[in-house]
Amino acid sequence: MHPTIQFPLDFVFGSAAAAHQVEGNNVHNDWWAHEHAPNTNAVEVSGSACDHYHRFAEDFRLLKSLGQPAHRLSIEWSRIEPAEGQIQKAEVEHYRQVLTTLRELEIEPWVTLHHFTSPVWFIQKGGFARAENVPLFRRFVERVAREYGDLAQRWCTINEPTAVAELGYRFGYFPPRLTVPEVAADVLTNFFRAHAAAADALREYARRTPSVGITLAVQQHEPYRPDSTADQALAAQRDAETNGVSFAALGTGVFSYPGRAPVKIAGLEASSSFVGIQYYSRVRYDVESGGPAFPDSSRQLSQMAWEIYPEGFPPLLERAAATGLPVYVTENGICCDDDRQRVQYIADHLAAVDQARGAGANVRGYFYWSSMDNFEWNFGYKPKFGLIAVDQQTLARTPRPSAHFFAEVIRDRKITPELVAAYTR
Repeated sequence: MHPTIQFPLDFVFGSAAAAHQVEGNNVHNDWWAHEHAPNTNAVEVSGSACDHYHRFAEDFRLLKSLGQPAHRLSIEWSRIEPAEGQIQKAEVEHYRQVLTTLRELEIEPWVTLHHFTSPVWFIQKGGFARAENVPLFRRFVERVAREYGDLAQRWCTINEPTAVAELGYRFGYFPPRLTVPEVAADVLTNFFRAHAAAADALREYARRTPSVGITLAVQQHEPYRPDSTADQALAAQRDAETNGVSFAALGTGVFSYPGRAPVKIAGLEASSSFVGIQYYSRVRYDVESGGPAFPDSSRQLSQMAWEIYPEGFPPLLERAAATGLPVYVTENGICCDDDRQRVQYIADHLAAVDQARGAGANVRGYFYWSSMDNFEWNFGYKPKFGLIAVDQQTLARTPRPSAHFFAEVIRDRKITPELVAAYTR
């Protein structure tokens, strides 16, 4: 059991969601097309999701009642620009209402500009696989900055660039389901170009002085057999291709993917006000099986068979802090049926945050993933990440006990053994 953990008054707490996963009927993006493709590997379609598009005010009032002072959300590019150059004024106004509602409730919006989804027309032009398309994304960001720069100050440009690049272009799991490592490396490079371009646009057009970051999916990469030099080498390679290249790019402004010539990206070194870290688990590598090993069955697993591995979190937070940027945990969470497990997960990972802070890492906030149960990409609606349960038949929202536990942590700025015990007994 952890000792009492205290967080400073300016430590940011909140929870997160993403447009495609909660809004419903985002019919003009690549994920909608992927879900409906004849050969899709998605287990179900997103459909109306949580109908957050129509129920956002109700949902934000619920978050307010649960004591959450900040909320991370995304703006769906394909709603605002469903066809190239065709701006939907009603959708522009919709997101103004969304952000205004958060402001009226005194919930600080943290706005993500690209959370996995792109307009179909953009993908048809090659998407982020082509550097010449980055200005199209910048144009969208310029519009968002002009429209909402008076309402939002915290901006996350690209969500989990390594996840999109690798799962979509290297391992064929996400759209467009390619298995071309060279293209995946191009996409990752261009995401960092897009981040720098977006940061520049926000600073030029937003009326509130913007705080800008990119949110990185990080994992602890470890050898399956600790004494195997081959497994160690593979784990080190995978770390370099994901965590390492991303941290180095933010720290130096140079994108240096293993095996490729370094690329100096204009504006990248000065682009970020912070770095967002999104951590869920570890991956162990087994050369004999050709890649990731099966999860350790002796450990607790989530509904998506991810190991619960909080001890892998502090070293990654410390590496993120070594970039010289302030660090915010912009996602961390568990999908499970037993809500007591969720409470313990939050407590253990906030203890890991405290450990990293104690080691000198400048970690300034924590967003739980996710605010409510939602569409978990190819896994569909089965994984339950939410602090708030959503009944997929009625769409009724019901805060879980973990939501009230989190509310007490936020209110008191601390976690005590007694508080954890009260919610896990």
